[in-house]
Amino acid sequence: MSYGDTEPKNPDAADFKIYARLDAGEELSSIIANPPTTKHGKVTSESNIMLEYRFWKKWRKSNPKPDLDQ
Repeated sequence: MSYGDTEPKNPDAADFKIYARLDAGEELSSIIANPPTTKHGKVTSESNIMLEYRFWKKWRKSNPKPDLDQ
């Protein structure tokens, strides 16, 4: 689990997958409806997704994703 202090680095971890999907513009409700698996193959709980969403918002507020279209 991340804590909003750094961007997740393990592509097999649920927090990494949640950040990637949010960065790609996916809605939170869609992630909850189709949750990612953890690095141990378990489905991520809704409460963990909500927690990671808050961490992602905190991280992106101070570390915006670069706009690659320009």
